[in-house]
Amino acid sequence: MYSQTPQGHYEGALTQNGSDQLISFDFSPDKTTYDIPEIGYMNVKTEKISQSKDTLKLKISYGDFYCFLDSKTGDLTGLSKNINPEMRLHLKKTAAKEKSFSEEEIKFSNADVSLSGVLFKPKKSEEPVPYVILVHRSGWEDRETAWYHSMAYILASKGMGVLLYDKRGTDTSTGNFSLADLNDLAEDAASAFNYLKARNDLNYSKIGFLGASQGGWIIPLAANKVSNCGFAILVVGPAVSVYEQDINRVQYTLMDEGYSKESINSALRYSGLFFKYIQSNTEKDWNALKKYTTEIKGQKWIDYIDIPQSKTGDDVLWWRKNKYDPKEALSEIKCPVLSIFGEKDVLVPPAENKSKMENYLTKAGVNHKIVIIKDCGHNMITQGKINNGAKVNWPYTYWQWQKQPDEFVNTIFEFIKK
Repeated sequence: MYSQTPQGHYEGALTQNGSDQLISFDFSPDKTTYDIPEIGYMNVKTEKISQSKDTLKLKISYGDFYCFLDSKTGDLTGLSKNINPEMRLHLKKTAAKEKSFSEEEIKFSNADVSLSGVLFKPKKSEEPVPYVILVHRSGWEDRETAWYHSMAYILASKGMGVLLYDKRGTDTSTGNFSLADLNDLAEDAASAFNYLKARNDLNYSKIGFLGASQGGWIIPLAANKVSNCGFAILVVGPAVSVYEQDINRVQYTLMDEGYSKESINSALRYSGLFFKYIQSNTEKDWNALKKYTTEIKGQKWIDYIDIPQSKTGDDVLWWRKNKYDPKEALSEIKCPVLSIFGEKDVLVPPAENKSKMENYLTKAGVNHKIVIIKDCGHNMITQGKINNGAKVNWPYTYWQWQKQPDEFVNTIFEFIKK
């Protein structure tokens, strides 16, 4: 019989084209989580889990799996659904590892916005330790967001304190992030900083910020709002304006997808007209934008651009509210800064951002380090691929799994510990 639902800690591997990637699960009645250390996923909540007769259905970052628990051996085996190449899962029950940190539910506020979160505290910290405040990317991000939650676990496992809070309007935090501008979100991050400083029971050596993508715009603003910020770590944080970043996104994404120069130029022309209207808010520029939108209707790349449904839709208002260039904030920042870019990032391409970041931080006169991580995209993970050639010919060629390079976390850890 295979009807029993697993409970406890399981360790094993995913297999694809003969290659393995380590994975572990913690099954409990309240929440099931998994670790894939090689891609930097730690204690990530399963997207879905359900039991139906003899089948355990799991949904993780790679996709859906049908699993079976062998009541005799205790092994948990599974097979992917709609994943190519096919993935297999094999897990064995083992003793759970004790965490080196504790977790505390916290609440703090920014004006009338109440923010909730989790504070990770080292269990053994006779010496003062750095505390890191994690700052969100765009969209919905709460304490269970995989990238964000994993970073908290990784840093806490390395002996650091971490403040992980739900973005306003997510989980139990009040407010609405879609109505907030970047300055509002920076005020939230600054409030988290001031909350930590007011905690007399925390043995901290310094407090700083770490954020990715949009968080890289927010952190310089937040760091300039507080006193004695210990550090600012910008992971794929843009050094260009919000408008420029979106134009870069369109250009480099279409280049990466193999579109023709003519298609790319057409898309960039649209983006130019779009931002001209966003800034002018005139009937003339709106008509010009709508006319060109009609001309490009049916193009395969049209999903990569922002086409407003009305003159004053939510997307239009967001762009107007966030006419932001980080030049001033970066040029005036007073704490050490680590800026990390991904070599193959099409959203924040190093070619458009690295030199500006260097110029602004040099002008600020602060200690800084700029690193480009090889083969990584915007998520700081390499792509899965065949190591040599187009087809698997085991053992001469094999599948290389996605990976978060050790350089990424090591660079962050070493910078904070300085």
